[in-house]
Amino acid sequence: MRTSKGTVTPETRWSAALPRTLAYSVPAALLPIHVAHAADGAMFDAYTLLKICIDLGIIAFGVGMAIACLRAIKRARAQEATATAEAERFALSESTLETVLAAEPQALLTLTETGEPELLVSNLPMSFGVPRDPARLLTLETWLDDASASELEAAMGSLAEHGEPFNLMLRTKRERYVEADGRTAGRSLVLKVRNIAGQRLELAELSVKHKELEEQVTALRALLDNAKRNERDGAESRAIIEAHFRSFDRLATAFAVFDSTQRLAHYNQAYVDLWQLDSNWLDKRPRDSEILDRLRQERRLEERAEYRAWKQEWLSAYGTGKQVEETWHLPDGRMLHVIADADGEGGVTYLYENVTERIALKSRYNALIQVQRETLDTLREGVAVFTPDGRLRLYNSAFASIWCLTPKLLDAKPHVEEVIAWCSLLFDAPEEWERTKTAVTAIVSERRPYDSQFDRPDGTALSCAALPLPDGGTLLTYSDITDSKRAERALIEKNEALETTDQLKSDFVSHVSYELRTPLNSILGFAQMLSEPAFGPLAEKQREYVDDILSSGNTLRAIVDDILDLATIDAGSLKLKLAPVRVRDIIEAAKLGVEERLRQNEVILDLEIEEGVEEVVADASRVTQILYNLLSNAIGFSAPRTRVQLDCRRDGTMIAFVIRDEGTGIPEDFQDTVFDRFESRTQGSRHRGAGLGLSIVKSLAELHGGTVLLDSKPGKGSQFKVLLPLRHDLETPDLDAGPYRVNRAG
Repeated sequence: MRTSKGTVTPETRWSAALPRTLAYSVPAALLPIHVAHAADGAMFDAYTLLKICIDLGIIAFGVGMAIACLRAIKRARAQEATATAEAERFALSESTLETVLAAEPQALLTLTETGEPELLVSNLPMSFGVPRDPARLLTLETWLDDASASELEAAMGSLAEHGEPFNLMLRTKRERYVEADGRTAGRSLVLKVRNIAGQRLELAELSVKHKELEEQVTALRALLDNAKRNERDGAESRAIIEAHFRSFDRLATAFAVFDSTQRLAHYNQAYVDLWQLDSNWLDKRPRDSEILDRLRQERRLEERAEYRAWKQEWLSAYGTGKQVEETWHLPDGRMLHVIADADGEGGVTYLYENVTERIALKSRYNALIQVQRETLDTLREGVAVFTPDGRLRLYNSAFASIWCLTPKLLDAKPHVEEVIAWCSLLFDAPEEWERTKTAVTAIVSERRPYDSQFDRPDGTALSCAALPLPDGGTLLTYSDITDSKRAERALIEKNEALETTDQLKSDFVSHVSYELRTPLNSILGFAQMLSEPAFGPLAEKQREYVDDILSSGNTLRAIVDDILDLATIDAGSLKLKLAPVRVRDIIEAAKLGVEERLRQNEVILDLEIEEGVEEVVADASRVTQILYNLLSNAIGFSAPRTRVQLDCRRDGTMIAFVIRDEGTGIPEDFQDTVFDRFESRTQGSRHRGAGLGLSIVKSLAELHGGTVLLDSKPGKGSQFKVLLPLRHDLETPDLDAGPYRVNRAG
């Protein structure tokens, strides 16, 4: 509606604009029936408009919700497919891990923070006595002897409290030796039990024997102390003590007991066997000094420069209450570990342990380590050997030099993490060092070697290799390949430059040859036109000039064609048209091409084809070209009124074309290069050529799968023998090799 001033009120604008808008935007089916069929159709009341807006809102909300639901369903399906693929990958990884773990006899146990053990794999032989139940495996006293169980329990406690890894050699109750390796993995404890063999097994057995001997010595000392305290208890007590001492005859360790008067009181059979003394004499209770003198007299005691002073010092142990230990080197090569234990009552107990084998083993071990060190120091490659717990055991000077490390740092047997931290100062590559750390410290059943190459920022190129060792250790080697890398790069660049140069040369030769052919054809065409009588007679001198032009032009065109053939062969684009062809037709075509030269040089050509040689599978035009070039060469080097022989015969699975001449022959120093390009020598003959004919012959023969042989002696002529296969695979048709040109330069 309008006001008195003629302006339009908001109500009027709303009522006028809304019907027009809805008429275009709202479908007729959504309008109320009484509105759709209104007679005037110009206005809508407020109720109708409100209803229309609500309907449109509901429809828009429904469409939006439907679209949102469809998108949510699509995302859910994509996430489901991703989760399924991830689950399959995890299942495959789990299967692979189980296979790897089961590849080596071992028992692998993990212990989480909750205290629940999980036995990942347990496939040690039953003869070892290692339980296959996680709870029983942690009950150490059920399958390990007491000493091993206590040692492993203490190590597990240190691992749980302080994270200290351990590597122990243990003994089961079935008297089998196993190796226990423990370390942390995240928030879990990992215990790996496996069998040991070789030198480590020998060391374990010797260690157990040593402990047993120590226990026997301790028991013997206690028994002797008890015997001395009860010595005054009467004959019955002495009988019991004697019975106890007789039981020690079964011990392998020799012992002897001397009383406060330095007289022999007790001894065992091992003592008699050790010193080879008479038991009857020993029963007379000789003095300690008498026994030493007798042993020295019989050369069973170690030779000493000051024997009396040494004996006095040795016997001074009586009444001191101290323990003295010495190592005696006997004349027969044995080594004894002697313990003199003086008691409080003035007596002395001697224990003699034969340590010859143990010292020899230790000596061999030290010698082996020394040989390893000296061998490693002679290597140019940097070598580092790490133990199963990740500690550096061996290294050489090259390793220290490559990574600029001092012997003081490396002699402290640092952990692999410390070594990596030092080396990262020269080459900071977390992925490479993490790979190295995993190779050294990972606990897996099957360890695989790896190798890599990398360039340090200082320009040094290194080759790295990690090799697992049988004892659980790891060998790392680093080789300085900087010079070889530089030489390799130089050779690659030089080869690329040579290939580029060769390609440029081939392109240039091909381009120049094609550019020469066009004007050359024009010259030959006009010369042929001048020689025809239809264009008028020529004087004798003029005809001679025209003939020279034609001869020189044909020769030049033959050279250009030869260059093009060689360029095509070098480019690998020359294809042979293989087909069965008659041998006689090929030979006749070659003979036809050289008839003019035969007449000019007054040379006779003899042909001979072996009976039964009818056809060959080859490119007829190219074989004719081979024979033409060889015949032209033979004719050119032949004297007038001589013969050139062409024979054809079968040679196994090959066919042989043999061309012989009676010319000057080829010197031996030239025979190695006679098939090279642009190699041409007259050898005193009238033959001239560009030196391409024989090179083309060799290339075409090799394309056929054959070869060319030369036999020549100076003054006796030359023989060229071309061998070509009789049969070829004809399933794949060859491309056209280009038109054959019979006119060639020799």
